[in-house]
Amino acid sequence: MGACAEPGVGRCHVSRGTSREAAMPRPPLGRLITETRRSRGYSQTRLAALLCAAAGADTVTRHEVSRWERGERLPGGQWLAWLELVLDLPPALLAATARPARGPAPPDAVDQLCRLAERWLRETADRSPPPGEAAAPGSRSGHAGDRTARDGSPAEAAGLFEGGGGRPLLAELRRMDDLVGGADLAPVVHRRWRQAASRLRRARGADRRRLLRPAAELAQLAGWTAGDAGDQAAALRAYRSGLLLAAEAGDAALGGHLLGGASHLLAEARPRVAWQLARIGAAGARRGGTPGLRALLAHRAALAAARCADGSAAGQSLLVAQRLGEQLTPAAEPSWLYWLDQAELAAMTGRCLVLLDRPLRALPLLDGAAARRRGQPRTAAVYAGWRARALLGIGEVEQACAAGGDAAIEAVRSGSVRAAEQTRELSARLARRRHIPAVHDLSELIRQLMSYLPGSSTPGGVN
Repeated sequence: MGACAEPGVGRCHVSRGTSREAAMPRPPLGRLITETRRSRGYSQTRLAALLCAAAGADTVTRHEVSRWERGERLPGGQWLAWLELVLDLPPALLAATARPARGPAPPDAVDQLCRLAERWLRETADRSPPPGEAAAPGSRSGHAGDRTARDGSPAEAAGLFEGGGGRPLLAELRRMDDLVGGADLAPVVHRRWRQAASRLRRARGADRRRLLRPAAELAQLAGWTAGDAGDQAAALRAYRSGLLLAAEAGDAALGGHLLGGASHLLAEARPRVAWQLARIGAAGARRGGTPGLRALLAHRAALAAARCADGSAAGQSLLVAQRLGEQLTPAAEPSWLYWLDQAELAAMTGRCLVLLDRPLRALPLLDGAAARRRGQPRTAAVYAGWRARALLGIGEVEQACAAGGDAAIEAVRSGSVRAAEQTRELSARLARRRHIPAVHDLSELIRQLMSYLPGSSTPGGVN
């Protein structure tokens, strides 16, 4: 059985203690220090001694080096400069990988979401109509084809969910999300979400029922933008609140979408939990979900499985996603899946193939996404970053650097911490090839852009 193929779709197996920590990837700076130190044959004690000798101080110990490598602490500017000297690393690379962890997902919050997801699945299964049987008019099933109920138009008319000029607020915020990254947009969405939550606490009866779906959609967008701003704790709170609201509204499809967003948020740090959340979301949305939503949830599961290095589970999920994606009709999808099309599905497949070490198969899929997403800087940055990784995987270092340069520029334009993380990750992967002119040029570009990349903690050109 693969690493992610845990029995029981309805159970989130959350490991604790050292096993959980071992499964979590190190931050880019910690990984860079570890790999470079080992490549030079240094122990943590030896590296600490060399740093103290270079600095003329004895304030760094093996334990401090260990904290840097695990990401528990971040070296200050002085020690970054001595790390540059002792490990012979370019300053732009160190600056690119050095940044504080912003709002990591607290283990208790993850546990709470898992328990809520299990309860949601049980309640959804009890409420769902049998396969092939339509929900009765006025029922709480939240069928995805009911556009009036899905968009929450009565609440829109009430003014709470109206944007500028009377336009629907949710549509306006989604459009902004295409153009603006979480670093800038998350505070705006969070403020609107707090207003909606306050209104919900006071609402009763039919007024509350009218507000449930649009408020749950706003919670989903709040979770997405908070994650894009690097604040996983805030994102999990929003997803948890949104799932409660979707359950109260009886909208299984929206509940599945919220769990898919949480899965995507946790896919890198907690891939096993992410895999389970995606599977739970897919199980809950199986009867009322559209092909596009179900394909998206299959992709969420595939991404998490690929990060678990479970090729079998990832491959099975990709096959499911392909079959469902062939049935995608954008006009029939919920309004909150307006962005999902064949090009996006193909790009998500390409991303998984990169993680599964299939870069040749991934490249054509990622190339198509890059051509389609001009004018959407975050999406362009993210998929340019994946394309750079695919090119690096087939040894095309110069082309990878060109794609990495595009990704870095788009990351600055987007204001997305998630996109900026990929730029830093690529810098770390190229660290040992800095003798190649293209790598040197990319390092210099990143150094110049460093102070503009969201999530940066040190100025460009640390020396």
